[in-house]
Amino acid sequence: PIENLKLKGTFHYDEGFYYFRNIGNRVLLGGARNKAFSDEETTDFSTTDFLQTELENFLKTVILPDEKNIKIAVRWSGIMAMGTEKSPIVEKVTAKQILAVRLSGMGVALAPKIGEMVAILLETRS
Repeated sequence: PIENLKLKGTFHYDEGFYYFRNIGNRVLLGGARNKAFSDEETTDFSTTDFLQTELENFLKTVILPDEKNIKIAVRWSGIMAMGTEKSPIVEKVTAKQILAVRLSGMGVALAPKIGEMVAILLETRS
């Protein structure tokens, strides 16, 4: 946790290739895949050292340049599925199932709005 974190909201950088947001008094940061597209074309669930360093430098120089004691709590990787259509799908499938998919690599950035849309669908009866 970062005491007195001033960052509030969801942000994009470098045409959306970097994305970050606050979660309480912590920072969630991801992306930078445009720095090494070929390294990111994998089905292996493992972090990429080059991109982890790239993200950490971005955190220290752009997002929190005045913060001296930055500690990384969790690192993760994922496999992105991309298609030609870029519009998210958010729809009620059955009375107990809601589909919220096709976020085109922008899931962290879109999550607050998608969550609102899902909440509205949960409130409607069908």
